[in-house]
Amino acid sequence: MAPKKQAGGGGLKGFFSRAGKSFMTGGLFAQEKSIWAAEKICRIGFILATTSIVVFMPLVFEIAREGQMIESEKLEVGALRDQGYADNQLREMGYAEPAIARAPAVLKK
Repeated sequence: MAPKKQAGGGGLKGFFSRAGKSFMTGGLFAQEKSIWAAEKICRIGFILATTSIVVFMPLVFEIAREGQMIESEKLEVGALRDQGYADNQLREMGYAEPAIARAPAVLKK
């Protein structure tokens, strides 16, 4: 029985031929899997980004609004203090504690 001939030939030329095919197959496999992984990562990133926008942006807007409200209450509290109202009276009127609180005497110049 005669020995079978290898498809790429023998010797150095056959080795490089088979190595080239092997590298080509491995490269195509790696490309396919990396594209799949990139698609999954993009999908997960999109879901996280949209969820963050929907959940956290209203929170950011509410925090900014709260800061503006406290600043406007501070102006009102300052005007009421000039009229002679005490801190406990202002608390009873329903003003927020950060608006009523005064800066420590150490920080005043």
